[in-house]
Amino acid sequence: MRSSPRLGSVNAALVALYFAPVWGGDGLRALTSPFHGFEDPVHAVAAAYFRALFDFGLVGLVHVSNALAGLKFVIAIGFLAYLIDFARALVVGRDTNRETLDAALVLAAITLGLWTWPALNSGDAALIRLHATQFLLLSSAMIVLLVERHMEEMGGGRANRSASARLPHTGTEAAPV
Repeated sequence: MRSSPRLGSVNAALVALYFAPVWGGDGLRALTSPFHGFEDPVHAVAAAYFRALFDFGLVGLVHVSNALAGLKFVIAIGFLAYLIDFARALVVGRDTNRETLDAALVLAAITLGLWTWPALNSGDAALIRLHATQFLLLSSAMIVLLVERHMEEMGGGRANRSASARLPHTGTEAAPV
């Protein structure tokens, strides 16, 4: 039971506050658009790249566009689920669920890779800057969480070793095999 949240959880919540509305809005707009999101340069470049990569026709282009938009929307919902878990953890005074956060961050990183590669291929500086910013946001949250968890394991390992060192030796322990 914690009285205050960890730095990694707060950092991840701030990242989720960015990605949930931005990617959720992008995904929803592309899914409900009569042009299937092709008016958005980020979406259009990615959909056209995968259409050319897999040699799809016009119908395939629409399916790729909808799949990319749906993937972005699902990731945004994952970040929203983490924000709900974070808020609940603050109210109750417990740690956040690591699995929710880990799943959202890993899926977002994979999805960002799918969106970044076509932007890098296009050579559009504005798209590259946008994806680089999003990549830095995600990677910074992952690094903070990784360092925090490593420190927690190291601290927990020392506490376990010192607790076992304080236990009296009874001589009834089994011999190692």
